[in-house]
Amino acid sequence: MFNSNKSQIIFAAFSGLGVWILLIFLGSMSPTDSNALRFIELLGGSSTGIIQALIYIVFFYCLFELLKKQQYIQTQFDGFKLGLLPTKDQLVLTPDEVSEIKLQAIQYERQGQEFLVNDFIKKACTQYRNDQSISETLQVFQSQVDNSKEEMEGDLEMVRYLLSTVISLGFIGTLIGLSTSIGMAHLAKTADGMPEITRSLYIAFDTTLVALFIGLVLNFFYHSYLKSMDNFFAKSKTYVINNLISRIYHPKSIG
Repeated sequence: MFNSNKSQIIFAAFSGLGVWILLIFLGSMSPTDSNALRFIELLGGSSTGIIQALIYIVFFYCLFELLKKQQYIQTQFDGFKLGLLPTKDQLVLTPDEVSEIKLQAIQYERQGQEFLVNDFIKKACTQYRNDQSISETLQVFQSQVDNSKEEMEGDLEMVRYLLSTVISLGFIGTLIGLSTSIGMAHLAKTADGMPEITRSLYIAFDTTLVALFIGLVLNFFYHSYLKSMDNFFAKSKTYVINNLISRIYHPKSIG
């Protein structure tokens, strides 16, 4: 996992720097004082666009991380296609049938088909076998699902931090540009000084614009992943409760 994360950081760094270098090249090919050059400089296409380059590096790292997590959660939906639990109406399950479901879940795992929903089913069957209590099985199952969801949400902490870092980098670039402009205030009365001051002000606000736009894009992917994750765990609860726990019939469970 460490090597995978290290590779992802390196890939994000190369991607972000690659975008910056490409923008610098496009800027060098654009006519002076043209709208195209101004737009490219806004995106960081100059030697002073280091803040934008850092923003692009953070962007690619978060994007790769969120896409990887999105792919993982989408793969987990395939666990429902295995049909471990009966879905026919009015069908009840005996304790022996519950044990058979657990054995089948274990068999799928041995075949390499490891899905979270399989694990939930296996643990619910184990809990019922241990105490023969449907209410205890339901309570433990819900706790296991909630714990799994909290663990996945905890893995997003770095992404959440970097999302706020993008905006912070934009503001840092703005402050640097403003301080540079203030430092050149004595040049305001010269012919060459005013364009330099204006250029510094452009740079100051360009970084914030880029950061805000990148933040919007990343938040879209972030909340798309949260939606998929919420849907998966909600479906897991419904699937196991309706098709396993609520179907278990045992004379000792009555009353």
